[in-house]
Amino acid sequence: MKISHALAALLVALLALPARAVITVVSLVDNAESPTGIRAQAVIKKATSVADGESTQVAQSIKAIDASILIRDGQIPGGLRLQKKQLSATEAWGQGLPLGYQQPPFTDPEGPWFGLTWPYRDQYDYFNRPTDPLGDDVGILFEDQPGVYGMVDIRALARGGPTDEVPPPGQNTPQWLNRGITGNGLEGAATYMQFDIIPLTGPFDREITLRIFGASAIVVQRDSQTGAYSEIRVPIPDFQTTIRLPEPGGIGLAALTAIAALRRRHR
Repeated sequence: MKISHALAALLVALLALPARAVITVVSLVDNAESPTGIRAQAVIKKATSVADGESTQVAQSIKAIDASILIRDGQIPGGLRLQKKQLSATEAWGQGLPLGYQQPPFTDPEGPWFGLTWPYRDQYDYFNRPTDPLGDDVGILFEDQPGVYGMVDIRALARGGPTDEVPPPGQNTPQWLNRGITGNGLEGAATYMQFDIIPLTGPFDREITLRIFGASAIVVQRDSQTGAYSEIRVPIPDFQTTIRLPEPGGIGLAALTAIAALRRRHR
């Protein structure tokens, strides 16, 4: 196959262009505290973005995460219960933490609170618009038997910081970016959703698959030359892992307590 001189010159020019380094974000899950208690997380894997002739942008924090979660339990019908975790006040609004809020959520001051985790509840708890759901309702649970469970339309959104002016009790300083129960995505993974996967039937000690897909993050970045802050949306690659479930008896009391609280909450 012959290549024209013009096309050959274009290919040479493209190959000569410097590779652009870009900020990247990946998904994680953490169940270190409990085999059935899952934290969905995002972390900044590469923190700088630079191209020839341009200043370097340095990631500061993850401000927002969009994601969906899919769980497969083989062909076992009704073998699991997927539910949002009941949160402590620290997990829900940062109570007692240096940059936590001093008062409970305006839209739901009494609780209990479920699932979406501080500071990624900000929009729904403190800066709620008429069309916004409550923080507990972000992330729609579903199941498709046999053996398929999940959560869609997760929109985790922290507010404030130097790129997003908000009224009190939010803050508009760079320090406000350093929030999160496990980190802000740069300094520690950003936990945005917590949920429980409870085995209801055997076989026990089996493995399930968990997938986070269709995800993206808004990252706050800072220009290394001018110091100016800006935001960039970063696609997150699909993530999949396996989780080994314990026998139901090992989690019975905690599970029943959480289920009862969830039922009271939605009466």
